Amino acid sequence: MPDYSVLRYYYYLDDEADKLKGLPATLQNHLSLKLYNPRDYNEALTQGVYYELETANVKVLIIGLNYNDSDWQTNLSLLASCEEKAGIGGDNLVGTASVLCGYGDEWETLLEAAARNIAVKELIAAEIDRGRIARVFDSRAKGETFYICRLDEYTALNQRFLLEGLPQLQARVIRLQMIISLLRDRHQTIVREKEDLDRKLSQILHTHLVTEKSCLEESIGLENQIDELSGSYGMIAGDYALLSEDCKKINSLLRELNQQFRVQPGLKMDAEVYNRFIQPYETRRTEMLESLEELRVSRENHRAAIEVVRSKIDILNSRANIATQEQIKELMEVNTQIQKQSLVFQYAAGLIEFIVLAYYSHSLWSHLAHNAYLAIPGWIQFLAVMIFSGNTVYCTHLMAEYLQGETHVRKKLWFTGLSLLLIFIVIVIGTLFTGKSPAH
Repeated sequence: MPDYSVLRYYYYLDDEADKLKGLPATLQNHLSLKLYNPRDYNEALTQGVYYELETANVKVLIIGLNYNDSDWQTNLSLLASCEEKAGIGGDNLVGTASVLCGYGDEWETLLEAAARNIAVKELIAAEIDRGRIARVFDSRAKGETFYICRLDEYTALNQRFLLEGLPQLQARVIRLQMIISLLRDRHQTIVREKEDLDRKLSQILHTHLVTEKSCLEESIGLENQIDELSGSYGMIAGDYALLSEDCKKINSLLRELNQQFRVQPGLKMDAEVYNRFIQPYETRRTEMLESLEELRVSRENHRAAIEVVRSKIDILNSRANIATQEQIKELMEVNTQIQKQSLVFQYAAGLIEFIVLAYYSHSLWSHLAHNAYLAIPGWIQFLAVMIFSGNTVYCTHLMAEYLQGETHVRKKLWFTGLSLLLIFIVIVIGTLFTGKSPAH
């Protein structure tokens, strides 16, 4: 006689433990429910069995029903009714998985019976000890998964797999699905951010191209663009690091899932079936790896763009320096001409100063000491006036340089001043002595 039973795995967190513990008590009102002992259980399910375990950072409540040799629909309805009475719903659970077990019927008959109770959307089958199991429905949005299992006979190995191994395996799958779902939102945000930054980069590079054909931008404008590119580069680098860590996380979870498949008792799954099972997660990992490569390229593009703009600034500064040097050269040439003209004017002024001083010194000498003037020979007068005037002009020039801060002329100034004083004293003494002699 065919035997139809239902196993359901409830995955929950610690804060929902009290509510989940009420479900076995509610079921006790309808059937005999006993605790599964993994060390000595090796026979067919009785009316009901329950078992609790913790794996992959979640807790699992396992309920097995075989209510009065009824069909799957009756067992599923009883579970739904007791869940409602216990107040258990999607808000309390991380996810659920149900196994529709059949004993004594063919595989095709079980599939037809399952299709009358659930939506059979896939068929990923594997062999277990004295039986076969297949995942036929998996809704990540609803957090529900359904399996169909056909047993040729009840063995300790297949019972251990259904009550221990498969719940642990499904916990890894749920954890992987949850993390991928969380990472998907961040992945999409990173992709949108990268696209926006790439558009800005394209606009900046286009602006550089147009600038090359029209006129050079000012250095301050290029520096602002470097600031913008540096900010974008920092965001891309940060996103690259985040996505890289996400890819490593998924790789680690897939390795854990693969290891979990390998250690399951009595499970025989070839590589093709395993690849079909994890294909959605591999697809997500591939998409993330592709985005990671795109981020790497975008990061390199931003780095290259920063170097391009810096090169533009260097070229612009070089051209500005060359233009400045040309202007400095022109100014130096003008300054040289001015200095030449100033030197000519200085010579002319000095000559005029010398002539004026010599003239007025001679006139003043002749008026103040007329007798001496007449007594001193003319050539002596000429030499005395020339020496006095020349020395006076030279002394005034040294004085002007000293007052402007040219301290190195101090010795010359002292020497010239003393010479001028000595000449003046000689002239005064000569004038006094010659002025006392009678004029002839």
